[in-house]
Amino acid sequence: MLFVLAALSFTLSLVLQTTLFRHGSGDADEAAYVMQARMLLHGQLTLDQNLVEPFFRPWLTGVHNGRVFTKYLPGWPAMLAASQLLFGTMIVAPALVAAAWAVGVYRLARELFDDVATALVSAAFLVFSPLVVVHTALPMAYAFTAAALTIAIAEVARGTRTGARWSLVAGGVALGLAATARPFDAVLVTLVCALVVAGRFVTGRLPTGRLPTGRLPTGALSAGVLPAGLLPTSRRRRPSPRALLRHTAWIGLGALPFAVVVAAFCRHVTGSMRTLPLAASDPLDRFGFGERRILPSEPPFAFTRHLAVEAWQETVAAAPGWLFGGRALIVLAVLGLLVAEHRRARLLLAANVLLVFAAYFFWWGSAMAMPSLRDGLGPHYHMVALTPVVILAGSGACWLWRRLPGRFFARPARGPVAGVCLLALAAVTALAVPGKVNVQRYVNAVDKHVLDLVPNDLGGPAVVIVTPPTPSRYTQVPYHFLRNSPDLLDEVLYAADVGAATVGLAEQMPGRRLYRLRPDERIAADEPGSLRGSFVELRTVEGETIDVRVSAVVPANRPYASVYLRLGDRRETRPLTGTAGIDATRTVTWKLDGRSGAGLLASGVSPPASEAHPPAELVVGLVAGTTSDLARALRWEERIPLRQRSDGSLVLLAPGQGFRQVPELYGDAWVQATVTGTLGVAVESASLSNRADR
Repeated sequence: MLFVLAALSFTLSLVLQTTLFRHGSGDADEAAYVMQARMLLHGQLTLDQNLVEPFFRPWLTGVHNGRVFTKYLPGWPAMLAASQLLFGTMIVAPALVAAAWAVGVYRLARELFDDVATALVSAAFLVFSPLVVVHTALPMAYAFTAAALTIAIAEVARGTRTGARWSLVAGGVALGLAATARPFDAVLVTLVCALVVAGRFVTGRLPTGRLPTGRLPTGALSAGVLPAGLLPTSRRRRPSPRALLRHTAWIGLGALPFAVVVAAFCRHVTGSMRTLPLAASDPLDRFGFGERRILPSEPPFAFTRHLAVEAWQETVAAAPGWLFGGRALIVLAVLGLLVAEHRRARLLLAANVLLVFAAYFFWWGSAMAMPSLRDGLGPHYHMVALTPVVILAGSGACWLWRRLPGRFFARPARGPVAGVCLLALAAVTALAVPGKVNVQRYVNAVDKHVLDLVPNDLGGPAVVIVTPPTPSRYTQVPYHFLRNSPDLLDEVLYAADVGAATVGLAEQMPGRRLYRLRPDERIAADEPGSLRGSFVELRTVEGETIDVRVSAVVPANRPYASVYLRLGDRRETRPLTGTAGIDATRTVTWKLDGRSGAGLLASGVSPPASEAHPPAELVVGLVAGTTSDLARALRWEERIPLRQRSDGSLVLLAPGQGFRQVPELYGDAWVQATVTGTLGVAVESASLSNRADR
């Protein structure tokens, strides 16, 4: 039966990874794990900052001594890399985690309660819990860590009971392996393991209450005969301090190699064995209240006690929807905790749950995760608490089942009754599934929309500049499935849109065609729900002087109109005349002269001739209103990246990006929108024949 559960969990993971989660859940953190796995396959622990900046900086990375490192430790990425190396795909690693977690729960429940039925029911509760189903289908480290720590407690408990050295070493290995992925969770479970070891020393009893070599023979107690070796644990001699030290040493021996790996990795990427990449990338990314932040480039987040309480309440409220049976499983877990037998084992499991929830009360990420608690990723930070919950629930279910009155459930009827109970739990679980599936289907629809915008054949090496609705300096945000190889040698690379500085991309990546991908660009901004998305080829326009020709269509009955050219804090406006009945087309021409110097600088101050001017944004705009008060007028803008070289020549990347301001629909916000047809901007070098029209 255990093999069936493990195989089912393994298969379900593979199926979901190739169907519902074929591009992941939509969380950009997944791409960070995959990127680190690819780096390991390329033999790299860090990336050259000069290579990836400023256009190809991966999400969740920091910088030390000119090298870019990921915020995560290498344990789980190494598993993904091994899966790719052995099987040609990374999806096998999460599937193996799914199977291993089921086996780990069985072993731990069997060790604690010496009952096969409890162990099997606990494993089944785990396998069918939506939180496990989802996270074992994703390339993130939460399930991997929880599975490893489940095995760690099971092996430490067994080794402490039997004195088996290999069990103690295996427990240490599992702890160390978890520490290479999520060290804080490993520390929490290490405290639980310490309770197991110390409990045996202090009380002189087994942590589980089990007899040392199995169950008593039938009738032994009634006959008053206890064979040698089967003395009750309460009469066994208390272990010596030397035995306690031996057990601890064997556990430490298993964990030591992984501690060395973590220390060496930290020393290499952050410069200190004691500084984890998470802290090195941003010291504000830590536990506790106050200003918190994931990366120095991102806005800070004020994490208060009020938010911590709110996040805790939301987590507790959302958690049942991620368990098999929902609140019924929580009731069974409480019942399992109250059963008198194996009291210390039950308290140990409860302590694990309380420790996790108490610790993550102070983690600011719990507040950030609130929007996705019910139908997104769920309470993933608390996943280490899932194992003890399902084991307590399995124990409570078996205890209750064995005490049902026989006159109501005779032996022939117990099988069908058990099936009905499981179906009832499955039905409760099914009620919470549609919301989660619908959210993921929406994510998949967005992913498909983005991928469909990019042609399959771009005619050779290319760079696609990705421009999301919310600007980001990182690749993979928010479209985490648009990924690059660590060496940036892919036929098609995806670059972050870094604003005006994007004009330098052609020089950094010579020999590649440039394209811009705007998945959220509105085709008809005046029509809510209109089609979105654009994919256009870009060209560089360069010369000492640039002609900017503007063809503006003034809408009918909007007599107050003008076009403007803005560069930094300098702006020139030219009025246009409209008509009463029909749209009117007007043409205006400007000339940009790179030899004039100061007029092309955002600051308005000309630097020394030996230095290149910083990039700026050349903005061409049209405003049209019904009155001289243009506060609620319609506005169109095209924004073109521009840079002036130290020799005075100009470089532009055209066509620019269109934006609309429609007060009736979006207020004062500028939205990405097509302006072609109303505002046509053509830039042409007066000294070179290179030209780009829009």
